[in-house]
Amino acid sequence: MDSIDAREGFIKKYQGLPKQIKASLWFIVANVLVKGISFITLPVFSRLLTTEEYGRINVYQSWVSVISIITTLTIWGGVFNVGVVKYEERKYEMISSFQGMTVSLTLGAAIVCMVLLPLIQPLLKMSKLMVISLFLEILAQIPFYLWSTEQRYIYEYKKLIIATILMSIIIPITGVVAIKHTSHKVEAKIISSVVVQLAFGIVFFAVNQWRGRRFYDREFWKYGFMFNIVLVPHYLSMQILNQSDRIMIDNMCGASDAGIYSVAYTFALLLSLVANGINSSLTPHIYQCLKSKQVQQLKKQTTAVIMLVTVFFAGLVSFLPDVFHLLLPESYYPALKVIPPVTAGAFFLFLYPLFGSVEFYYEENRYITVASVIGAVLNLALNFYFIKEFGFAAAAYTTLFCYACLSLCHYVFMGKVMRKQGIEFEIYDKKSLLLMSAFVVLFSIFMVLVYDSFIIRWIIIVAVLLVGIIKRKNIVAMFYSLRR
Repeated sequence: MDSIDAREGFIKKYQGLPKQIKASLWFIVANVLVKGISFITLPVFSRLLTTEEYGRINVYQSWVSVISIITTLTIWGGVFNVGVVKYEERKYEMISSFQGMTVSLTLGAAIVCMVLLPLIQPLLKMSKLMVISLFLEILAQIPFYLWSTEQRYIYEYKKLIIATILMSIIIPITGVVAIKHTSHKVEAKIISSVVVQLAFGIVFFAVNQWRGRRFYDREFWKYGFMFNIVLVPHYLSMQILNQSDRIMIDNMCGASDAGIYSVAYTFALLLSLVANGINSSLTPHIYQCLKSKQVQQLKKQTTAVIMLVTVFFAGLVSFLPDVFHLLLPESYYPALKVIPPVTAGAFFLFLYPLFGSVEFYYEENRYITVASVIGAVLNLALNFYFIKEFGFAAAAYTTLFCYACLSLCHYVFMGKVMRKQGIEFEIYDKKSLLLMSAFVVLFSIFMVLVYDSFIIRWIIIVAVLLVGIIKRKNIVAMFYSLRR
């Protein structure tokens, strides 16, 4: 009876939550589902595909991410929410016009790419069929991203969750079926995914177009293009930071090494999922504190949160080899020594939005772009030299260094913005930030050296668990604060 009463009490409490809170919870679930599916399906595809085939698929996805920034301007990003406020009465016309513009830009880029294919094919290292699939995938994503962003804006989570779950289940299932029925496994995996996305994309294209009935509108096209074109360097730089290492490894070391490296990134995704979930709760709180000018309390709160992520990082990196050996075949084992620095990079990806949120709040967007461009250029230069000299593992350390530099740039720019706003005191504990950042870097290097030692790793795991038990009241209190 107690369990039934508790369940009923939980249901009533959930039903009593405001719509915005319910939506936020389910959007986090959707985000975890989309990003976590690559980790869940990793044991399956790692046994169906060789390291070279896995690498070719991941490099293809990296090119999709990079090229889509150029052809779509990430129109569902910076301009979308601002546009919905500005054109509230013509919201659907704006969405369908944005759809028309980005579809037209992508088709135009595809035509140019086909004409110049002999020149760019050595860089892309793809067949003509794969290049066509790449642009079809981008075209399929445009309607869904516009529709899903609008659903998030109005807190309509049910339809979005259903669509996300269906895509997350159907894409890997069709991929497995396609791979098992052909010897062209890479093409089968990619094309099966594109077909599923196109099926959904056509539906959402029709929905967006039917509601807005504006494929072309000069006002909306000009507004969307001029607003987001200046943000392209930022979006592109972040994608270069996230994707260029795999593309460069493919070109300099081969698809097999790119596949091994991609596996390490998939494991690092576990820390990113936790960190992104915390950031999604923490960022609005930072905005509220900045708005009310009550930023002094942030120092203690953010220090506790960063400490929690640091402890989770240490436990995760210590425990991963056991999961790795359980899930993956021996051909992927070289990725094991790359996981600690790649995961440490994910820690700095968690840090920089804490500083960047201050820049965004005070609309100092130029600092966002400058920091991203610095990180991307540095990453390309270091990767070009060190991958050539030391192989694919070097990319993990260059990327870690560049993510740390990105966080440092945002920290410096945040200081400039705060002084400009007349805020003289620090809102984050600089000493604690430096100590925890140094610990993450040194610990990742240490774990690379002792990954083969089962005893040392488990001593660390037990120590982390003991810290969690001793500090359990503080952890529970912090989570309660985040939930509020």
